[in-house]
Amino acid sequence: MTNRSTRGFSLIELVVVIAIIALLIGGLVPALGHLDDHARQTRCRSNLRVMARAAIVYATHHRGHFPPALLHGTNDDANSGDVRAWDYWRQPDGTVVPGLLWTYTDHPGEVLQCPGFTGPSNWEGDPFTGYNYNVAFIAAEGRLPWGQPGGSWDFLVEKDNLDGGVSLTLAQCRRSGTTALFGVGSWRNGANKFMRSPVNASPQDASTAYAGCQGFHYAGSTTFACIDGHVERSATPFQGQHFDELPDWMTSAMDWPRNGFLSDDAARYDPR
Repeated sequence: MTNRSTRGFSLIELVVVIAIIALLIGGLVPALGHLDDHARQTRCRSNLRVMARAAIVYATHHRGHFPPALLHGTNDDANSGDVRAWDYWRQPDGTVVPGLLWTYTDHPGEVLQCPGFTGPSNWEGDPFTGYNYNVAFIAAEGRLPWGQPGGSWDFLVEKDNLDGGVSLTLAQCRRSGTTALFGVGSWRNGANKFMRSPVNASPQDASTAYAGCQGFHYAGSTTFACIDGHVERSATPFQGQHFDELPDWMTSAMDWPRNGFLSDDAARYDPR
């Protein structure tokens, strides 16, 4: 008759096994996080392509003009009344529905939501999105150069109609492959839906320009779509060529380097 004995794990062996499991989990969690971040970036890039394509289709139906920034209301009463913006239309009864751009795409609520952005809404009553639109030049919010009298935001509300007339046309956009059309927008206090350029910042309203930056939320990088529809990634948040000339209270709206411009000048913003 054979004696059989069973032998359990010793304490040392158990500790070794636990240590190995811990190492495996420690290596797996970052990998899963990287995959999740990659999935968000992929979805973001897809959204931006859809947005760029919708803007081009809009232009072909409106005498070549891109969607305006706003059609009704002013920056002061943007939280009330009838406000038609490029992303959302707030009706007089307070109902918020997809705005000017979204006749030309499906599922606008999904496309408008950046998967890598969490934060407060653009304006009170609007769903937060995390995307912004080049109003510095393309939507003609104001193109006054640095130091020119009159300020940069006199044309926030465009004095045109749904057929266009103020925003740039496709024919005027000669640098469609290098000019940002839509991007991941962010400033210190949350989302922004108006992409601005550092050259739009006059000394009187630089804080407005510096609140119109891009959010570098994807592992320190940001994503944006050019006019021709291709999507790029940038890992360099620029401060703008006039950053050192401005007081801190004006530039603090940016919260650099978490947010920043796509270039120090208008190179990434002006398509003409």
